Amino acid sequence: MQNRVFSFLLFFSILAFSGTGLAADDSREAAIASRLEGGNVVYYASLHDALAAAFAAGEGASFSINYPDEITLLSDIILNDPIIIEENAHIRLIAGGETVGQGSPESRPSRTIMRGSELLDFPVIWVRGENASLTLGWPGMEGMLVVDGGWLNATPIIANGPVAAVSGPDSKLIMYDNVFIQNNINSGSPAGTNFYENGSGVFIRTEGDQMDRLAEFIMRGGVIQGNVNNVQSFLFSGGGVLLAGFGLFTMEGGVIQNNSVLRGSGGGVHLGSRASFRKTGGIIFGRNEPEGIRNTAGGSGSTPNIFGHAVNISLPGNPDAQYRNDTVGENDNLSYTGHATQMGVFGEGEKWDNPDKDFRRVLLIIIAAVLVLSVPVIIIVRKKIMKKRIENASQINISIEGMSLQEIIEKADLTDHEKKVFNLLLTDHSLKMIADDLELSYEGVRFHCKKLYHKLNVKNRKELLVKYGSS
Repeated sequence: MQNRVFSFLLFFSILAFSGTGLAADDSREAAIASRLEGGNVVYYASLHDALAAAFAAGEGASFSINYPDEITLLSDIILNDPIIIEENAHIRLIAGGETVGQGSPESRPSRTIMRGSELLDFPVIWVRGENASLTLGWPGMEGMLVVDGGWLNATPIIANGPVAAVSGPDSKLIMYDNVFIQNNINSGSPAGTNFYENGSGVFIRTEGDQMDRLAEFIMRGGVIQGNVNNVQSFLFSGGGVLLAGFGLFTMEGGVIQNNSVLRGSGGGVHLGSRASFRKTGGIIFGRNEPEGIRNTAGGSGSTPNIFGHAVNISLPGNPDAQYRNDTVGENDNLSYTGHATQMGVFGEGEKWDNPDKDFRRVLLIIIAAVLVLSVPVIIIVRKKIMKKRIENASQINISIEGMSLQEIIEKADLTDHEKKVFNLLLTDHSLKMIADDLELSYEGVRFHCKKLYHKLNVKNRKELLVKYGSS
């Protein structure tokens, strides 16, 4: 009898110490999360413990994006370590547990995952592994699941990254109704990060820029709100959702509201030219809505006010970059497909008008007219320049027989920069190496080369080496 009691106590001591799960009835009150395993409910002391158990179970199980391992959050938690979904893991996170007023028609569980004051350099949620997925909520979920950045805390949390990021090739973050991603501020990304360096709500970028294995955020419901991107960068923006590097955002429902960027564009959604966006539902509020709902993009003082309060597609150097300042409604179907080498092309779907297109069209017409009228003048000037060059070339077509390099340089009347470039051209230095040695730009070296070739009456470096290499 004593041996049985001892074995019984030892079993539960080991179970409690391991932290993998607490299945006893008296453990439920202290449990943070639960999940089904072998038909039984298993309770865990932390969400990370539940995730570790799910990852271990998934190694030999048939979990998939359509049939994920479901974890129920039973209590509000503060995280100082990110939730990271690793390779081939498929997890669904839902709200559960008892609530005040349990049993009444209005009662439903509400659970919050809060960014902790020590979790500043990473997303709260990060789908990082290849072929991995994290589903937040499920269709018809009664409870509310909130992922909060802590910006509205009594002591505001100012982070260096978004609330959620998805970067694993073929990975997905999926969001349903009654899920909230909110109240995060990104003030400056940590050095050396590539996959969550900007944006404040959700950041999507495929690791390794693998264009055939996109990381994807699928929004089927829920709300992304109250997120602020204060990073002082034009390259990346996005208060609510930011896409870059072959990321894909599929919006089928939900609301994106009250997000902002201090500098740059895309208060609601911002896309880099290689990202893709497909919207068939949901609402992205623009600046035409009341304060507290509208998404905003812009700055103050010397910071320019850039367009794209609702949606912006960044096409550097393209005057027809697309953006929307007004609300993109439930029935506005938008589509954009980025391109690997070009600035991007539109895919299927309704294209929206560029508010400045008429002004820019008139400007382009004026520029074209000026160029056409300038053609005769340009032709005359070119003829005079060519005539002068021919005259100069005949005057400085020097004879090098019996001359030293120094005499050649002096005879050609080279400048100091041209003399240095000439000497290095006779070596095996590349133009980039010459630029580095002389602390000049690459284009600056090319300019000096052209001047040299003209003065020495050669067409290129090969001819220069033949003519002067042995002098």
